[in-house]
Amino acid sequence: MKTHNWLKTILLLMSISFLSCSKPIDPPDNDDRKLTYTITGNFSGTLFASYTTSTGGTQNEQILSVPWKKEIVYAPNVTAAIIAISGNGGVTGQQVTVVVKKGSTQLSTTSAIADNAGSFSKSAPVITF
Repeated sequence: MKTHNWLKTILLLMSISFLSCSKPIDPPDNDDRKLTYTITGNFSGTLFASYTTSTGGTQNEQILSVPWKKEIVYAPNVTAAIIAISGNGGVTGQQVTVVVKKGSTQLSTTSAIADNAGSFSKSAPVITF
């Protein structure tokens, strides 16, 4: 009888150990909340980008040279993101282009051309999550 109880106990423990083992939970994939902003062009004046930060605030950044690239992984509570570009002191006809990507998927392309005063201001479309 004792052997029979030990056998039951061993089988029970083995069953519990198999049930409690599971594949570890992978960390969430942030690629669906990661945007890449790229600015290219030939604008020679002063260039600024204003964009939504990872926590939903706004950052104004002077772009010292192009091409310029910024990758941001947005927090779960951020529902939308946008980037706007502005420039002054350039030459009429100079331009910049903003490309917004999520992973390898291009979401938008926005170009801005300097006016007669050598200035421009343009926003890319809003990206919603």
